[in-house]
Amino acid sequence: MIENENVRILRDRQIIKETLSNNLFNINYESKNFTKLLRLKKKYKVKSILSRDEFLKKIDIVPPSLALAQAAVESGWGKSRFVKEANNIFGHWTYGEKGLIPQNRDEEAKHKIRIFTSLQTSIRAYMLNLNSNRAYHLFRTTREQLRQTNLKPTGTKLSHTMRNYSGIGNKYLKILTHLIDKQKLSKFDNKFFNKLNQTI
Repeated sequence: MIENENVRILRDRQIIKETLSNNLFNINYESKNFTKLLRLKKKYKVKSILSRDEFLKKIDIVPPSLALAQAAVESGWGKSRFVKEANNIFGHWTYGEKGLIPQNRDEEAKHKIRIFTSLQTSIRAYMLNLNSNRAYHLFRTTREQLRQTNLKPTGTKLSHTMRNYSGIGNKYLKILTHLIDKQKLSKFDNKFFNKLNQTI
């Protein structure tokens, strides 16, 4: 499911490359791709419709090893109530009417646990969160820097950017790094990159 979502993201990324060339006069504003571009701009909170660099910085993969490690931590290895009752793998909150109320929620708190229709939609929301939320600017910047130096954006390298994902701060980073190493999750990154048969 993680690989499928990453492939979907890479398709959107390819649309950006095809639609936004270095020469803005070559853009076909009536094409289907440009219509898709407008949708992606809103989805990823891109400021300028013509900013190719901003699009490519935000529309990019999440390493499978990182997604797997965070899924394990946030869901208690898939055993949490949030997964079983809400398909919520990554601990996403909501303030809407629909959602699960955490059992140990403070009396003053208003948040609920977001309910997803499937595990796939939970993964999709997680990746969009990392790719669009300003809290994960370091994640996107580091990933972009890796690309610029022809290095693959692996979970080992990007796990160090997840400090804002959890209230436990640096301890969370150590947990993710240890989990990726101990469970040998990097093999899923290698498998994905090899399957694509291209430089990521």
